[in-house]
Amino acid sequence: MSGAHPEYFAFEPNMRRLRAVVAVADVGSVIRAAEALHLSQPAVTRAVRDLEKELGLELFERHRSGMLCTTAGEIVLHRFRRVLQQLGDAERRLLALQPEGCFDRLAQRLSYRHLTVLAAIANFHSEPLAAKALGLTQPAISGNLRDLERQLGVALFLRTQRGMLATDCGAALIRHAKVALREVHLVRDDLSAWQGQVKGRIVIGTLPLSSSLLVPQAVDALLKELPGLNVTILDGTYDALFESLRSGEIDILIGALRQTHLSEDTVQERLFDDRLAVVARRDHPLTRQSSLALHDLLGAQWVAPRQGTPARRSFEQEFRSAGLEPPPVIVEVGNLSTIRTLLLDSDRVTLVSPHQVNFEIESGQLVLLPIQLKGTLRPIGITARADDSPTQALQVLRRILFDIGRQLDSKR
Repeated sequence: MSGAHPEYFAFEPNMRRLRAVVAVADVGSVIRAAEALHLSQPAVTRAVRDLEKELGLELFERHRSGMLCTTAGEIVLHRFRRVLQQLGDAERRLLALQPEGCFDRLAQRLSYRHLTVLAAIANFHSEPLAAKALGLTQPAISGNLRDLERQLGVALFLRTQRGMLATDCGAALIRHAKVALREVHLVRDDLSAWQGQVKGRIVIGTLPLSSSLLVPQAVDALLKELPGLNVTILDGTYDALFESLRSGEIDILIGALRQTHLSEDTVQERLFDDRLAVVARRDHPLTRQSSLALHDLLGAQWVAPRQGTPARRSFEQEFRSAGLEPPPVIVEVGNLSTIRTLLLDSDRVTLVSPHQVNFEIESGQLVLLPIQLKGTLRPIGITARADDSPTQALQVLRRILFDIGRQLDSKR
């Protein structure tokens, strides 16, 4: 999932400036912020001024009684506080994993370079590739990582034949570092929306059902409403997409909801309930029968979803509910285009959502076999980070998805 947010590097705040601005906002005074941070007053004043210059906006109103945040300042401070929260969470997580590590005051010790280097090595599993992606030399990448590991007193990566793989401590820190980088990136998006121009990028993770009808409809409606937006759609296995969601590399995951494999830092919301159907090519021999029962398909050439997926469990449960043993599966596949080709060129059948093959059914290439299934109802919805603070664009996408979900529910 590397490269999901290439704009991370469009805004690169000095972490000391970030902490200084948050401190000034918290106490309302440069003098008191300097005391809290153990910095000189001119250093804090310069940090605030430099950040305002970089953003091209005034973050504070200067009064005799102190410093008050402007509206732009409140927008920026919201994301900056969330960056520091992620680093605080990382500190607590690392202490739980390795109590003897040196993780105190982590937010004061990590630089923006540390965060970007960690994320790049994790994505590419290679220091040379990470260096190329960041426009740095390999010695700079290696030195940065060594410095961080020395400060923390733990190894963050293992060097293996498969490349550099994160240790447990490394994985914990990387996850929070990536989410912190996403929060930095979203400063620009939030400010653009406040100024009346919704820009930036939304990254959507899609599971098989959602990628064929739901997500394209939602993205089309989103871009009509917010034409300045860019959208990236990523498909993959649930496990890979789920971890990318938790790390901030994708903004929302859309597809069949899981009853297991959840974590306390994510939440699920139902959009609509979907029912699977038996699908075959239009001139399949079974289409000539006026009525069919599930036992008539025990000898069919089945194409089925992969083991471990909700659709596969529904497939097997449908037969067991009818007192039948699930039939042998000749092909396991989750890719829609592959399923379509396998059906069009043979007498194979499959169990899928009609929404997945909506266009093929409308064009007459595939048909739904006349079999009443009872046990294949499953919830389709969105998964998001529990502590997420969605941008205006993501809020619009969510509204559109729920609107489409209500329409699909009414047609079921």
